[in-house]
Amino acid sequence: MNAHLLAQAGVAAPATDALNQKIVQAVRMSNAEDTAYAPSQIAIGPDMMISQASGLVAQSAAAYFDGASKLALASQGVLLKQMTQNLVEQNLAQAAEDALGVLATDVMMAAAAAVAAAAGAMEAESASFAIDKIDQSISKYSSLLAARKGGS
Repeated sequence: MNAHLLAQAGVAAPATDALNQKIVQAVRMSNAEDTAYAPSQIAIGPDMMISQASGLVAQSAAAYFDGASKLALASQGVLLKQMTQNLVEQNLAQAAEDALGVLATDVMMAAAAAVAAAAGAMEAESASFAIDKIDQSISKYSSLLAARKGGS
């Protein structure tokens, strides 16, 4: 068995005539066992990539959330400015639409947060629940606006 494992490893057996054969046999057996366990003990390229994948996912999620949140905040700033201007000018219908746009950017932020959280090992179900609640809120607000337009 030792000779077979050493042959697999591509190592030529050295001359051991001058050594105690029981010690040589014990060392060969120990080396053979080490060689047999080597695949489970050594991290090869694909294994290292797999172990690093979670860190890369977290890094990508953070970059995604950063970009999406900057876009959402910029959009909200523009919409809030327009909404304020429309309120000053008594253009309430347009102000209400701008408010709906602000809510939509909140959904975009929530979606980005859900993606980042899911990558951080949070349950996707809880992230989906949060987005559904935000969607329901926007739907109610939209229905209210539609009812007011229809009743006016």
